[in-house]
Amino acid sequence: MTADAAPPLPPPAESIPPPTDRVRTQARIIGLDGARGLSCLGVAVMHVTAHFSPHTAATWKTNIVGLSLIFFYVLSGFLLFLPYVRKLTEQRATARIPSAANFAVHRIARILPGYLAIFLICNYVFQVVYVQNPSLQPPATDDGTGMITDPGQLLANLTLLHSYIPEYFQTGLNPSWSLTLEYAFYLSVPLLGMMLFALRKRTSMRPLLLATIAPVILIAISFIGRSFVPMMVERSGMTDRMLIEWGPNWVAVFTKSFLTNADTFAVGMLAAVLIVAMEQDAVRERLSRRVRLYSVLCLLPAIVGTAFLLKFASHFATSAIAFFCTLILLIIVAPLARGQDSAIARHLDSAPLRFVGKVSLSAYLWHYPLMLLLGRWGLMAGDSVPGMLRNVIVVLTVTLLVSVVTYYLVEQPAMNWAKRYRARWA
Repeated sequence: MTADAAPPLPPPAESIPPPTDRVRTQARIIGLDGARGLSCLGVAVMHVTAHFSPHTAATWKTNIVGLSLIFFYVLSGFLLFLPYVRKLTEQRATARIPSAANFAVHRIARILPGYLAIFLICNYVFQVVYVQNPSLQPPATDDGTGMITDPGQLLANLTLLHSYIPEYFQTGLNPSWSLTLEYAFYLSVPLLGMMLFALRKRTSMRPLLLATIAPVILIAISFIGRSFVPMMVERSGMTDRMLIEWGPNWVAVFTKSFLTNADTFAVGMLAAVLIVAMEQDAVRERLSRRVRLYSVLCLLPAIVGTAFLLKFASHFATSAIAFFCTLILLIIVAPLARGQDSAIARHLDSAPLRFVGKVSLSAYLWHYPLMLLLGRWGLMAGDSVPGMLRNVIVVLTVTLLVSVVTYYLVEQPAMNWAKRYRARWA
């Protein structure tokens, strides 16, 4: 409409859609690839330092950077639930659930080809996967590794079901248990989406409020699941914290399952609801402007609460870590939802960090077997500060170089294939 054109008559009041049904501009989310890359490096640093320099690592508390693993779950909850919330808040007549077939094709192509390629290379070429549970092995060694030949164990690892079987728990690629957890969340997303869109057609509840039902369900599941852990630990008779959390037993399987960790994804989903609300001006302007400020102010209490829960080995410590990670996420993206600049997001979106984020899946899966392989070849230094730093530099350098190869030869072709064919399967 030109500036001097007469404005059209307003429609009758009853025909004006509610604010949540109006078409809004969606925020362009940047910076999260870089954040994902830094989180991956944090996990690698924790593993390298704890394995080859346990005493130095304990002194310098390098395990703290490994807690960034929880950021992966928060980020998955945010990014995968975001399109559901955006679709859910469209006009009732046009709101359509995202394609479950497209979702499945993309999720499979994103993780499984890269995982299978790296697992098969590590199992049959380097023979550096865990055949026995690593919590039973001495640190700074590759004891318990080799080549998996047992058909049942091999099948369980190939299908990422090994984390549900105590005998096979933590075998194969050490970090792969988290992929089992990710896939459990992937299965829940379309199911929760179907529930939300069915309720959208049958209720008058505001779409944004309706969207919060899904993460609230996951939080409830996790809270109930975690409440059973102390009883399971008591009945098991175990007192070793390492065995309780990572040993070949049902307690460890349960504590690393979706039933006790669903809330780490749910808080990211709640962040997605908040971001869409900000995009659509459904949040009061005064509050919307201060989301980042309030997130920053909450960081210190979140750190204190997390430290307290970690000190007393609470099974709710990961919930507190997930809340902290969600605050970091909002600090990065909250201004973007308002169409404003985020210096943090821009820096995280720089080419080097974005590239590390791009190859982060391969790096996440490669760093542990490469660490063991370099130790087997006598290339790792001892338990000292210089040795620890040297080990970190060597492992990260080799990991990134190898990850570039598997990304471009396996991951990227699989994702390109999914982009070509997933729409046809929908």
